[in-house]
Amino acid sequence: MLTADLVRVRDDGKTLTPRYLKLSGKGYDRMEARAHALIELFQSHENRRKSELDEAIADLVGDGTDHMLTKGLTKLLADRAEFDTVSPVPPPDIRDVVFRHAAAHHPLVDGQDKIHKSRHDVMAMAAEEMGVDVSVIEGNLYADLAANQRLHKFKPLTADELLARYNTALAQAVLLRARELRVRVFGNSPAKHRQLFRYLKFHRLMYRVRRTADGHELIIDGPASLLNSTSRYGLQMAIFLPALLLCEGWELTADILWGPERGDRTFCLDVTHGLRSHYKERGQYVADEQKAFEKGFKKLDSGWTCSRRARVIDLGGRDVLVPDLTFAHEDGRKAMMEIVGYWRRGWLESKAALLERHGPPNLVLAVSDRLCGDKGKVALDDLPVRVVPWKGVILPKKILVALDEVGV
Repeated sequence: MLTADLVRVRDDGKTLTPRYLKLSGKGYDRMEARAHALIELFQSHENRRKSELDEAIADLVGDGTDHMLTKGLTKLLADRAEFDTVSPVPPPDIRDVVFRHAAAHHPLVDGQDKIHKSRHDVMAMAAEEMGVDVSVIEGNLYADLAANQRLHKFKPLTADELLARYNTALAQAVLLRARELRVRVFGNSPAKHRQLFRYLKFHRLMYRVRRTADGHELIIDGPASLLNSTSRYGLQMAIFLPALLLCEGWELTADILWGPERGDRTFCLDVTHGLRSHYKERGQYVADEQKAFEKGFKKLDSGWTCSRRARVIDLGGRDVLVPDLTFAHEDGRKAMMEIVGYWRRGWLESKAALLERHGPPNLVLAVSDRLCGDKGKVALDDLPVRVVPWKGVILPKKILVALDEVGV
C-alpha cells in the first residue's frame, strides 16, 4: 500500500485525479525498465541485509527525476518482501551479556592497557560465556535492527504487473480518506454479483445495497465516517477495490476528505480508467472467524447443521441480506446467521429496522464488539433483532442458544 507521501494526484479543489501511469506508448519502455531493475534488485538481495538493498536502490535512483515513482514502486515491492532477523543467538541475549561485561569493566579503552579492558576483550568474554565464537558476537550484536535484518522471502512479479499494481495502489490510497463510496455494478453475471458481495462481507465493510434493473447500487461507508478503528477499516476498504475491478461493468464515486484541512473532494473511477485487478476469480472467500466458528459448531452435536449455501434476500428494495450461514435442524427448523464486522450505531440501527420489517424472522446477527466505529461502549440489547455479540471469536454455544430461539 502506498503511504500518503507517495500518492501522486491532481487536486483542483473539487476533484482528485490520480496521476496514473500510461501502460503503453511513449515513455512506457523507460518505466518498464525501471520497474524491472527494481524487481531484479529485490531478487538478487535475498538473504542479504536490508541496508544493502537500500543502498542498491539509492544507487539505481541516482540523479533521476522520477523519485516519487521509484519510491512508490519500491514500497509496493517491499510489501511483497519478508525481512527476518538471522542470528544463531538472539541479539537481545547477546546485548545483555556484552553490556553486563562492559559495565563491569568500565571504562573501556581502544588499545592495549594492562589495567583496563578493550571492546575486543569484552566481546571475547561474552563469547566465552555464551559458548560461541567471537565473530558471532561481533556480527549479531544488532542483527535485529531493521537495517540489519535480511531479506528472507520475496514474491516476484513482472514489470508490467508492478506498474499495473501501482495504478491500482494510487486509487486505493485515495480511498483511505473516503467518507462514502457509491458504486454501481451492471451487466455482470449473477456469479459476479455474488462474488462481489462475498468480498464485501469478507472485508467486513458497512454497506447498503439496492437492486436495479441491470445490477445493484451500493453505498459503502468509508473510513472517514468512523470515529474509531479508522486505519484498520480503511485498509479493508482499500483491499476491497481489486475485487470491484473483477466486475465487467462498474462505476464508483467517492466523497473524500483530503489534505491537512480535510477538504471535501470527489473521486470518480470506472472501467474506462483501465485499472487491472491482481485478484483471482475464486468465488467464495470466508473470514477466519467464520471458519473457526464452523469448526467449533460441528463439534456441538446439537442437531443443527450449518451450510454456506445462502441466497440473496431483498429487503423491501432498500437493501439486501446475504447471510453468511444457513442452519437446518433435524426436526425441520431452519435459521440463518449474518456476521457483522465493522459497524456504527446509526448504521446498525438502520439495518436492524429494515430486517425487522422485511427480513426473515429466523435470523441471528453476530456483531463484533471490537469493530464498533463509535467511541465508547454501545449497547445492543435494544435492537429489534436477535443479536449475539462476539469479541475475538464467535462462540458456538451462544449462537446455538439464539438458533433455538429464532429457528422456525
